[in-house]
Amino acid sequence: MRRLKLFIIILSTILCFFVFLPYFLLQTSFGAKIASQQLSKLSSYTISIDNMHHSLSNLYELSFDNVIISDEKQEIVKIPKLVIGLDKNNLWQLKHFKYITVINGVINYNPDNKHDNFTADTLKLVDSIVNTSFNNGQINLSLTQLNGGIKQFSSSGDGQYQFDLTSQQVSLNQLPMNKVLIQGFHRDNITSITNLGGNFDKGFFVSKLKILSDNSLDIEQLKISNIHFQTTDNSYFDKYLSILPKLTLRQLSIFESSIQLPSLIIDKGNLETANLWYDDRWHVEDGSIIFNADSVVWHNNTFSSVLLQLALDDQQVDIQKAMATWNNGNVNFSGIWKNNSLYLNKLLLAGIDYKITEKLEQLLLPDVFSQVAINELTVLPSMLINTNPTYPFTLNNFEVSGSDVVLVKDKKLGLYFGTLFFKAEKGSINGVDVNYPDLVVKFDSQYNALLNFSSLVSGGMVEAVAKVNPLQTEFLSLHISAYGISSLLLDEWKLVKEPPNASHYSADLHGDISPFNLSGTFVTNGNEFIVNPQH
Repeated sequence: MRRLKLFIIILSTILCFFVFLPYFLLQTSFGAKIASQQLSKLSSYTISIDNMHHSLSNLYELSFDNVIISDEKQEIVKIPKLVIGLDKNNLWQLKHFKYITVINGVINYNPDNKHDNFTADTLKLVDSIVNTSFNNGQINLSLTQLNGGIKQFSSSGDGQYQFDLTSQQVSLNQLPMNKVLIQGFHRDNITSITNLGGNFDKGFFVSKLKILSDNSLDIEQLKISNIHFQTTDNSYFDKYLSILPKLTLRQLSIFESSIQLPSLIIDKGNLETANLWYDDRWHVEDGSIIFNADSVVWHNNTFSSVLLQLALDDQQVDIQKAMATWNNGNVNFSGIWKNNSLYLNKLLLAGIDYKITEKLEQLLLPDVFSQVAINELTVLPSMLINTNPTYPFTLNNFEVSGSDVVLVKDKKLGLYFGTLFFKAEKGSINGVDVNYPDLVVKFDSQYNALLNFSSLVSGGMVEAVAKVNPLQTEFLSLHISAYGISSLLLDEWKLVKEPPNASHYSADLHGDISPFNLSGTFVTNGNEFIVNPQH
């Protein structure tokens, strides 16, 4: 009996030795090294583990220190602390776990690489970093201080799972965001993000979207509020447009936001738009835009109280309403933008104080417009000042009414067709005061402009009838009649240099307009004089 007891004790000691020796050995750096080598042989990656830990109080949990997983190209995972809960129903496999907890880890995830698939009921991330890319590496995403979890996790991204994540700092192609929340689920090869939100440039955004099976985006809603963005690069947004995946934008809302570009400044702008989609270029199907802003500065011209209401489709933009305060007055128009041409049903300007500069064409003629036509043009009492020193003029209480007016043709500013009636209370033309100037413009069948002008000048009256070729900017004919006005007026207006002295006279001229270079005849008291070109 004593020998039997001794045998049992010795056998138990030997068994304990062979059982507990590997157990304690694995929890040393030497044991971790052996485990690393064996795990590397079982996978397509190189795996390094500094230490392993296990507690008998939690039989199905293992923890690891300084886990590094890498391939031939890069370090894929670096985790200072990794905790794994084993599946007690199937302990001897490394494909599925009860839970995985990553603490302070760095994960470089490439969706194009094939991974050894493993799953977990729950993946938990604690203060970790995830770096990944999309759209063939054109979109880079980095999430820092990432916390949260994924339920029913699969490293392949397949199956059904839910996620609830927060990140303190996010960089999307170097575009910084912070305190970002990401919630949603994956089902039937579609990722639904039910709640996406965060802070950006002192403002915030919220969104709902789906990532479809072809990696295109279906954005149900995107709301942006109180964003204040500034850049010195006019093409800043182009580099983001060039890498956008296919997307559908069903609703976009921007509130109380500002943007500052070299040629455009929008202050406290609001925007509502719907039904846009992008596939190498923007498309619209029964879309709309409603935009308003406290102020818009475009090429150094300030517009305030701006309101713009548009209806969009792929063929044209219907300008339902456009209103703004500009140069102390009001602007109001509606029309259609189609095939690089702008057709306005009406254009109304009231109370405008406008100075014409040498850059007038840059203001009125954006490169996109090859033609601008106005069905109904109305200018209510305004002031018009030409500051060009070669031929300055000022018109006070200036009014215009016109119809079927063409102001731009082949991207050149001018007056090419239509009927216009101009009048003003008073003003000055090249330093000469005028009262009640009046001008009527019409066009003949050859598209030559027919001008009829009259005005009171220095107690007398001057009348002029002219035919102008708008393409060549020349007078085909110009007939002037003056009553009770010194003939020096023609010299002051740079029409005839040093004309004969007279107070009642007429002139028949023709020639270039800019600058004036006219020739013809001057008649007074039955005497006719030849007018030679000035240049």
